[in-house]
Parts: sequence; structure tokens; C-alpha cells
Amino acid sequence: MEKQVMIRCKSIQRDERGKAEEVVLETPGVYGEDEDCRYLIYEETSLSGMEGTTTTIRMYGDHVTLSRQGSFLQETEYRPGTVAKSEYITPAGPVEITVSSKEITDTVSGGKGRLRLVYDIEMKGLFSHLNEIIIDVREESETSWKSEKN
Repeated sequence: MEKQVMIRCKSIQRDERGKAEEVVLETPGVYGEDEDCRYLIYEETSLSGMEGTTTTIRMYGDHVTLSRQGSFLQETEYRPGTVAKSEYITPAGPVEITVSSKEITDTVSGGKGRLRLVYDIEMKGLFSHLNEIIIDVREESETSWKSEKN
């Protein structure tokens, strides 16, 4: 089962001093379910700096995977209490990333709800941040973000 949805992805990065930088992307996407997971698919825009990239987020209950294909390539698993290393391939070249997952909150069901990921990320030689991603999902016909709890 797949359906058209609206996706709002808010990314909050905190540096070593606690200074926060926030980016919000609102875009149409697809919500679907298969035998072992629920998933979201959407196109990145120039706002995220990854235009030309398709992002797929798969929610499995105890963990989440994020895949990017296109201008940027990435395969990352988020599982609380674990550390995952992967390669992030950008137009400027590959960068090794290390993700230490802290928390997953997932209420996405039937094409609505919220997914929240909290994790430390280190891009080898570039930076280390605490990240929080909040993804709100609603059906295209809805006009407000009922799952939002700011």
C-alpha cells in the first residue's frame, strides 16, 4: 500500500558549544508499508542542499534506515545504543560518517504521525554534532500538522 503524503522534515544540529542551527523542509512524498517496515520517500530540494537526491526512510520498530540516491549517496542505520559507520558520497567526494544513535520516537502509521531521531554524528575531519530530526507526516488532503508538539 502506498499513498501520497506531505512531509515536513525539521533538522536541528547542535555544535560542541550547544549552538543550534535549524533547517525545515516541507515536500510532497510517498508513505508505504510492506511486510517488514513502513517507509517514506521524498525528493530533496535546494533548501536541504541535496537537490537531485531521493531520500527513503524505512521504519522497522526498533530501528530506522535512511537511504539517499542521486547527487548524494548515503546508507545509514539508526538503532538506539549503537554506533554505525558509513560512507556519505557527495559531489565533492566521499566522507566517512559515524552515527551514535540516542533515541527513536515513532508514531507514524497509515500515512500520518511523527518520527523523531536523536543522534551524534561525526563527519571525519569536518565536524561532530548532536542532531535531532523531526519528521511530521500527514495525508495530502489535511491542511494542518496535527502531530506537531512544539
